[in-house]
Amino acid sequence: MNWQLVFTENNIRRLLIGDFPDALGGVALTLVLTVIGIIGSTLLGFLIGYLRFTGPKPLRYAAAGYVEFLRNIPLLVLIFWAYFAPPYFGVTPSKFTSVLVAMVLFNAAYIAEVVRSGLLSVSIGQIEAARAIGMSGLQQALYVMLPIAAFNTVPAMTSRYITLLKNTSLAFLIGLAEVTEIGRQINNRLLVAPVEVYTLLLAIYFILNRSLSAGMRLFEDRRVFNRVFCFFVR
Repeated sequence: MNWQLVFTENNIRRLLIGDFPDALGGVALTLVLTVIGIIGSTLLGFLIGYLRFTGPKPLRYAAAGYVEFLRNIPLLVLIFWAYFAPPYFGVTPSKFTSVLVAMVLFNAAYIAEVVRSGLLSVSIGQIEAARAIGMSGLQQALYVMLPIAAFNTVPAMTSRYITLLKNTSLAFLIGLAEVTEIGRQINNRLLVAPVEVYTLLLAIYFILNRSLSAGMRLFEDRRVFNRVFCFFVR
């Protein structure tokens, strides 16, 4: 094997940060896509899941339609659509924006279903107790329903976040310089070390996903989860 051709300073640097400072890429861009994608899809997914669970009937139907539509189309097609369709309306998004929007919209549909299943796990007694002490509907949602639902869905959320991270690799199909695209460029330049290049990519994705999984496992401790949740809703 030609590992010495792959493990050069220039190749490793490009895999980690792309052509920075001219343009961020590689693992760094993959992580940026993942972090922003997780935040965006979680917020949107919680909103849609909550509306589907307890919103007014028109909003429930709209949320259900959103979920059913996005769950029945391939993410790759959505990425292509988000990249090639906007110019017809006079908008030219960057490759990064197209991929990010597609990933947020797509992942939010699955997170919405995870959230809805979590909300279904909240007992009627807990909701009635919140009403009995005078909590408003918003307070019931923020301090009773959502904390319980969110904690119950941590394992499922972990799975969705890992899937999101892996799906960032699809961005190479429109030329976004995340780590898979950088690996492809290195392989095309070397021509004689495809196994070595893609084995290195496998190792990179494994490390990233194991790290994300280990981080999410911390939130399976209710004390840690409660401290973090209270920090954001206080």
